[in-house]
Amino acid sequence: MTTHSTTTFRIFLRGETVTFAVHFYADAAGTIPLIPLDVAQYPAFSIYSPDNQVVQSGVGQPEITPGRYKTTFLIQKDALLSNDLGRWRIEWTIVSVDQRQVDFVEEFDVRDDVITATESKEISFTTLAGATYRATLRLPEQPTEVVLDMYVSSTTNTPVLNNITEGIGGIQKTTDGDSIVYYYDVDGSKLGCNMVYNLLWKVRETTFSPQQFIFQVLTAVTPNVLGGITSLRHLMDKLMKRSGVVQSYEDSHLLEYLVKGHQLVNSTYPTTYFAFGMMPPLFDVFHTLYSAWYGLQAQTLLAGELAFSFSGQTVTLDFDHTSVYSDMASKWNDFIEKNLPPAKMSYVRKSQAIGAVGGRVTRFSQINFTYSIGSYRGFGGGNMIATLNHLGLLF
Repeated sequence: MTTHSTTTFRIFLRGETVTFAVHFYADAAGTIPLIPLDVAQYPAFSIYSPDNQVVQSGVGQPEITPGRYKTTFLIQKDALLSNDLGRWRIEWTIVSVDQRQVDFVEEFDVRDDVITATESKEISFTTLAGATYRATLRLPEQPTEVVLDMYVSSTTNTPVLNNITEGIGGIQKTTDGDSIVYYYDVDGSKLGCNMVYNLLWKVRETTFSPQQFIFQVLTAVTPNVLGGITSLRHLMDKLMKRSGVVQSYEDSHLLEYLVKGHQLVNSTYPTTYFAFGMMPPLFDVFHTLYSAWYGLQAQTLLAGELAFSFSGQTVTLDFDHTSVYSDMASKWNDFIEKNLPPAKMSYVRKSQAIGAVGGRVTRFSQINFTYSIGSYRGFGGGNMIATLNHLGLLF
């Protein structure tokens, strides 16, 4: 006996009309159809929402081929969306003329239509050094003029890209949802290893309106830095927050924390000047902890904004995670301050020469060159130069 669905998709949108199809056969080859005991009652179906409520029920409509049935379902605009606690499902039941009952359940998901946001919420971007990067600008309306400049973050004197405009080989334009998207492919040869760049989009809405400036930060990293992002996520994002949630950590956020952690390690006495991505493995733990410590400052601010306290007649509720983050950050900072300076001092001493000994020549005869100094006779006819030399005041 075989029963299966021929529904192609399992994810549907609100407001969409869906057709469910099902086959009931007595053999695996699908050649002997099950004949319903009563065609007015079977095959019966019921559609359940995620909260286990019956939304629609009825009898399947027979298709031309015996044993095949279908039904349609209009998903309402306000229908419940699928979630972790429940999915939508349709349950089929048929009782055949030979008193055999067959049940079949098919699950599906309902989601809302995704509308592209009119502006990007990203504040920084990441790419691989040497790889082509597509710089994008998303706007709600089409402006009169869009120009792109790019500078190395440490200097604005010499632009990497200068006055890139629309046209062949320049900025391209396309539509995406309700947005106008401008993009330009930055050649990988312009993106150095572990370098930070500032992208400056200059937008003029109308011919006579002043230019508006949209600022983006791009960091070009080497592959070994990506491992640091994973290490930092293992430490900070233990709750594995979902991507797309405001409280989650994007890779661009973690990379910023790694950059700041690298600077903090370098600035800790004794001062060092390790390049980003080139720090000795000895300091990997301190780099990760310092980066996490820096990131937790932002997380503590967020926790403070989300904290609340409620007190009723019989119920009191306090929600505040700031103390947890603060305590953990304090412990990490204590560990770093106790162990990093000695580790850096040992590393610096080991990487330097053993030392040098300096001395002062006290006798003119000990050096391998001579020339006349002259003499002064006075104070009873004595040699003043020789006397001062003997006392160690000249050489």
